[in-house]
Amino acid sequence: MTKIERILAATHFERVDRIPKGEFHLDDGFVTNLLDLKEQVTFKDRVEACELCGLDALAFSPTSIEQNNAKVWDEFKPWRKETDFFIFALIDGPFQGTAKLFPSFTDYLLAIAKSDPAIPKLVKEAVAINVERGLNALALGANGIIVADDIAYSSGTFISPMALRKNFFPSLTEQVGELRRQKSPIFFHADGDLTVVLEDIINSGVDGLHSLDFPSLTKIADVRKATENRVCLMGGYDLGWFEEENSAEKASELLTVASKGGGYIFGSSAGILGSNQPAQKVRDVYQFVSNFPV
Repeated sequence: MTKIERILAATHFERVDRIPKGEFHLDDGFVTNLLDLKEQVTFKDRVEACELCGLDALAFSPTSIEQNNAKVWDEFKPWRKETDFFIFALIDGPFQGTAKLFPSFTDYLLAIAKSDPAIPKLVKEAVAINVERGLNALALGANGIIVADDIAYSSGTFISPMALRKNFFPSLTEQVGELRRQKSPIFFHADGDLTVVLEDIINSGVDGLHSLDFPSLTKIADVRKATENRVCLMGGYDLGWFEEENSAEKASELLTVASKGGGYIFGSSAGILGSNQPAQKVRDVYQFVSNFPV
């Protein structure tokens, strides 16, 4: 299978030849350590590092805040032209996108708490920007979209589930619906514990859920059960596990619960591999995943 075929098969809960793997980004420091480089990291080096880890998918953020300029997606163009990786374009969701229209996150949370009458209009504005940017990315060759909407932290959501359902989840459904018309996979990304709003996210129409930043493998197993045959899961491997002696065993435990029944893409919960991660251990874990029975 090609990388694109493998990711699409996982998204559709179809059989794969091996567990697909994906990360958002490999930092320069990680690439330097993995390849033992002495000079500045080049595009060729990045591709080699991704191949060594056996990645199938990468994700790219806009390179500027310009709304109507195709140059915001310049970073992924050489990857689309010269490699066969599945390219996700990262765009904001309604909650995160609206937050950027405020002077600070604190001001934003206060406005929501006070039921500021401007919120609905600003959410609508943010969604229009997000949809335009996502459609632009797909037109330029992205294979899928990741809607990044950091609505949670380790203990739950930043605002009440009721407030999310009133002000943001209907707009998330609208945004996903507009993007799904292109028939490309749409994933939802958020760090933190999403347990109390998991069903809301599923019902928005997304094809996948990224991060799986849950406090335990038991929680991830619960999420797998709740999303079975409905939503592809991606991520879940804690960055700290790469430094443990039993790093491969941790991967095995994660795969046992997350990939049960198919519909899973292996990766870190953070989505970014940095210079703090032991490069050789990371490569060993990814090689272990490549050989894990499907």
